[in-house]
Amino acid sequence: MKNLLLKAFIVCTILGSNAAMSQEVENNETINISRSLTSFDSTSKKLVGSSYIQKEFLPAKVIESDVTYATRFNVYQDEMEIKKDGEDYSLPKTSNYTLVFQGTNKTYRVYKYMVENTEKPGFFVELFKGDKIILLLKERIILQEEVKPSTGYEKYKPPTLKHIKDKLYIGYKNNTTAEVPSKKKDFFNLFSSKSSEVEKFAKSNRLGIKDPEDVTKIFSYYNSLK
Repeated sequence: MKNLLLKAFIVCTILGSNAAMSQEVENNETINISRSLTSFDSTSKKLVGSSYIQKEFLPAKVIESDVTYATRFNVYQDEMEIKKDGEDYSLPKTSNYTLVFQGTNKTYRVYKYMVENTEKPGFFVELFKGDKIILLLKERIILQEEVKPSTGYEKYKPPTLKHIKDKLYIGYKNNTTAEVPSKKKDFFNLFSSKSSEVEKFAKSNRLGIKDPEDVTKIFSYYNSLK
């Protein structure tokens, strides 16, 4: 990864074609052009699993600059990787652009969220975005460390990258987030004066509060209320 080339690439392509967006970045944001380091050897033959849900590079468009890149999301490292002239780059974690994968319309934006009591930026899937409310999905892959047998009866367990249950978040216009409550009472209280109406809609349509598709329908319904 060449930091100078990456910096020039980011400024000239993603930000350079949109003056207003570029100005916002210069004044309010710091572009992170360094890539995360893995805590394991990704080329190790012992490693099981993958950092990616979708391993192949697929075309994705940066809406604000109308530029398309070969892209894939490194879920474990929370890095959006692209290919440019045969080299690998990482897009910055700023909130100034929307990345849409063509063919699937899967949309990513950067929001801030809490990790071990520390707020950090990360890529989220936008499941629904309305005037009143935004529903996000945080995809998650974790590293399970290798387990060496302590006795002759135990088996060796290799280091494993595992896709665990994704989390639902509420997105706010200031690009912060909060986890969607798992308890029904807390969940429907999100909708304030419309909570009873939304709960009735969910019950009549047999919609749960943990399934992403069901919650998307609930958020969409709430957004349609006057």
